[in-house]
Amino acid sequence: MLRVAEFIVILAKIIGYGIQAYGALIIIYALLTWIPAVFNTWFGNLIARVVEPYLNFFNRFIPPLFGISIAPLVAIGVLALFGQGITIILQWLLRLASGY
Repeated sequence: MLRVAEFIVILAKIIGYGIQAYGALIIIYALLTWIPAVFNTWFGNLIARVVEPYLNFFNRFIPPLFGISIAPLVAIGVLALFGQGITIILQWLLRLASGY
């Protein structure tokens, strides 16, 4: 049972770090949109390929306000809620595995 609990804790940490990293990429992407020439570089292209599929979902439903897109803010919020949901599920599994 201890190994299952350790695995769940490690899995929760990995998922948490992944969600934080993806949120940071969304922020970097939003900042890079102010300098469109950056997307012609390999770094800008890489970030765009990773972040745009997720952001495009929100861009379809959330119109820009005064020319500024708030879709990245909503996307980060949804990502945080998803992370909290995963944390709750993993805590439940941890309790189940440890017999509480």
